[in-house]
Amino acid sequence: MIRLGLRYKFVFTLLGFTLLVAVPLGILAITRFSDLVESQVRVRWETIAKFWTQEVSIQQVDPNACQRAVENFRHQGLIYFKVVIQGEEICGSHLAPLGPQALEILGTPLRDREVPSKPATFVKKINPFRDTAFLAMTYVWPVMKVHYKIEFYEDETGQLQRREIRQETPTFSALQLGIDLSAAQSLVRREATLITLVVGGYVLIALFIAIAFYKMILGPAETLAHALQRFRRDPSARVHIATGDELEMLAHEFNTMADTIEERNRRLEQINTELIKANRAKSDFLAMMSHELKTPLHAIRGYSQLLLEGVDGPLTAAQREDIENILKSGDHLLELIDNILRFSKLEASEDRPYFEAVEASALGEEAIKAVSALARSKGLELSYHVEPCTLIADGTKIKQALINLLSNAIKYTPAGRIELSGAARENEYIFAVSDTGIGIPEHERTRIFEPFTQLDSSNTREFQGVGLGLAIVKKYVEMHGGRVLVESEVGRGSTFSIVLPLEPPPPIAVQGASANLSTQ
Repeated sequence: MIRLGLRYKFVFTLLGFTLLVAVPLGILAITRFSDLVESQVRVRWETIAKFWTQEVSIQQVDPNACQRAVENFRHQGLIYFKVVIQGEEICGSHLAPLGPQALEILGTPLRDREVPSKPATFVKKINPFRDTAFLAMTYVWPVMKVHYKIEFYEDETGQLQRREIRQETPTFSALQLGIDLSAAQSLVRREATLITLVVGGYVLIALFIAIAFYKMILGPAETLAHALQRFRRDPSARVHIATGDELEMLAHEFNTMADTIEERNRRLEQINTELIKANRAKSDFLAMMSHELKTPLHAIRGYSQLLLEGVDGPLTAAQREDIENILKSGDHLLELIDNILRFSKLEASEDRPYFEAVEASALGEEAIKAVSALARSKGLELSYHVEPCTLIADGTKIKQALINLLSNAIKYTPAGRIELSGAARENEYIFAVSDTGIGIPEHERTRIFEPFTQLDSSNTREFQGVGLGLAIVKKYVEMHGGRVLVESEVGRGSTFSIVLPLEPPPPIAVQGASANLSTQ
């Protein structure tokens, strides 16, 4: 579909309206003029025919009278002349070469016509192919043809006698003319040329008016529209219109709005730059503090393990229990610090995936082993069934995502069982972690993937953690071009599914996923 600009729509509309009015009027004027000229020719020759027949007395016409008439009317457009008296052709001639079609029309016998009851004129316009158009005019006058019939009869004395019987037969006399219309048509053509020039002049005037109105009204509007289009690409684009009317006021308002938007964008860019710096400083601070905290924490855990092994002497039951609690707390703190380190790297876009061929069942088995001790400590049943399949993925990150999901399931399941399953479906591989825990309300299922978010964020919450586990899972999975799905019912448990493509994502997608990590 062709899309026209405002300029062409306005010009074409005005030209179309002008043509719609001027052309029919021109055609009507030419037609009326042609009819008027032909009517004048017809009336003139009808008058000539009537006067000629009255003056000459058509019943007494002889060939000499026909010849004189031909000579008199030769220069007035007469091209055919024929006189019929009482149904018999007296004289006839044509003054110009006529085509076969014209001769056929003019040569039609007049006796075939219906005899009128009073004088009448029959006129027909003939337009033969490739010949000059002409009027075929026939002036008909009804007459009675008188003839005598000789009849012989016997009188009273028996003598043979002769007598004449008068008989009258209705017939007609006629004058048939062919009038050349070339002069009239030449006049019509000149008039048609003049009318065509007038119509063309009106079209040119309409074009000039359309251009003038466009420059005065639509031109500034189109300039403003182009400025709006440029503004989307270049915020510094402005429009300058000096028409002294509402369009100039509209252009001024547009420039004011553009200045306001440009200033606001500048301020937002400045704020965004500051926020990026603050976010990077936060991430750097978290990474540095987490790294610094791990050094003394490893020392605490190491000395606790040495004490439990009896390096410094035997321990009482109470001392052993206290040291075991210290070690458990250290392990928990170490897990928190590791999550903070991972998230800081993700925020800083420093943690990129390394794709290689990994076995899905091996990832599931290693994840189960990593959390089996935690599940036993809570008395939970832990099972897994992961179908073998070779994936092109970052095995470390997928395993960590599974460990985080399993750890969350164990954390929020007071009693029951935890199950890890894996299966290929079409072009995807799906890991699913199901539990019989407390469940997740529907309105919380999106919020739980946000950083530092937990179901219970109160100071007296039962479940510990900083709320980074699911956020890390989501970002690790999105690095692989996958997605995380949640199905849950409060009080009956939850199922978290990791859906991964069997084919590795393209490099652009990987980079885009990594770049998006800092914006989530």
